[in-house]
Amino acid sequence: MASPARQIADHQAPAPFLTLTDELLEDIFFRLPAPTDLARASAACISFRRIITDRSFLRRFRVVHPPPLLGFAAYEGFLPAQPPHPSAPLGDALAGAADFSYSFVPTGRWNTPWHPRDVRQGRVVLECTPECELAFDYYDIVYLKHLELAVCDPLSRRYRLLPRIP
Repeated sequence: MASPARQIADHQAPAPFLTLTDELLEDIFFRLPAPTDLARASAACISFRRIITDRSFLRRFRVVHPPPLLGFAAYEGFLPAQPPHPSAPLGDALAGAADFSYSFVPTGRWNTPWHPRDVRQGRVVLECTPECELAFDYYDIVYLKHLELAVCDPLSRRYRLLPRIP
């Protein structure tokens, strides 16, 4: 008795391709341990990048993986996180890369250095005020209409001077 002849595979026919749905990929990316891993995954292919850069996915990812504390932008400049904090090397790198002396912002009306007033989302609100001997002198000299304000990004060294309050 002869054995049945084997079928020869057709090389022209496409092989079945296993596709992953976007929801399944989101779940896989959501479980990555660090944002650096997420950045590497987004560089792998266009479809991964489309999923990872979606606003709703990034919002969910940031809730579970909050950004590390790198330091504080204070009146004296930037104070990086100190060892043994796990973000100390990143804080030192930021302090070296960014310009927290705000030398790239042009001199204000008072010809005094810019000082941080508030920090949010990596941007700093700066104010330029006159030098005063006593604290109450400041309120005699500076009114809201004379206030010099700027918003800047110390890492990219970009700034925007805010219009004066009428």
